[in-house]
Order: sequence, then structure tokens, then C-alpha cells
Amino acid sequence: MPDRQTDDRRWYEGTSGYLRWGPKFFLFMAAFMFVLHWSQWIQFATTFLLVAFIHSRWLPWRFEIGDDGLQLVFPFGRRLFFSRSTATVRIDVVGAVVYDARRGKLGLGYPLMDGILFHPGRESLLRSAFVDRGYTVT
Repeated sequence: MPDRQTDDRRWYEGTSGYLRWGPKFFLFMAAFMFVLHWSQWIQFATTFLLVAFIHSRWLPWRFEIGDDGLQLVFPFGRRLFFSRSTATVRIDVVGAVVYDARRGKLGLGYPLMDGILFHPGRESLLRSAFVDRGYTVT
């Protein structure tokens, strides 16, 4: 994971190449199915479009942890900002999930993944990045 942290420890960044290019690949596959007209092409093309849409709206490819808040960047340019006071973070072994505290327990969280594979030690690094900046971590 190409994570970065400045010398003054003001921000932390996590990225994933797969999460950036995945939706674009699924759109390409939908167009490919449309052009070829294989049997049951409409079902495959629709499925690829649906996967690309969900992937691009729910899985950020880049996240930046700052002192004032958490910036999420999605594959097609969408940006979402959570202020430190409204973000609740749950950290697991393979990554983190950020929840909007204003929506309560019913809201879906946004997974913060720094790749699709497990990297030993990332849990403690991610936890310390959030705790050092004063986020609510569970």
C-alpha cells in the first residue's frame, strides 16, 4: 500500500489501485457484452453495470486522514468528507469502516481498504493514525 504520512504527522493516506480501476473495468465489460451480443448478453451487461455503479458509489479508492476530517475519493471523481466529530471508525484486521454518526447505527459505512490483500501490521498502523488524530475508534 502506498501510504504516506508527513513528518509533522498531520495526515495519512491510503490508496488501492484495484478500487480505482475496478469500476472502469466493469463498464468496459458491459460495453464488450453489448457489442458482442453473446447469448444472455443483456443479463451480463446489466450485472456489470450494476456492479460498476455500486463499486463506484460505495468503495473509495483513496482516503486521507487529516486533523480536521476524513476525505474519501471515489473512482469517478466523487468526493466525500467526514468531519472528525461526525465520523465513527471501526477497525478490523483487513481494514477499517467509517460510519456517519449523524445517521446512527442504521447507516451503511464506507470501507477504507488499502488494497485487496491482507498486509500484516496494517491494523495497528491504521488504528494509531485514527487515534492520534482524535477520531472515535471502536
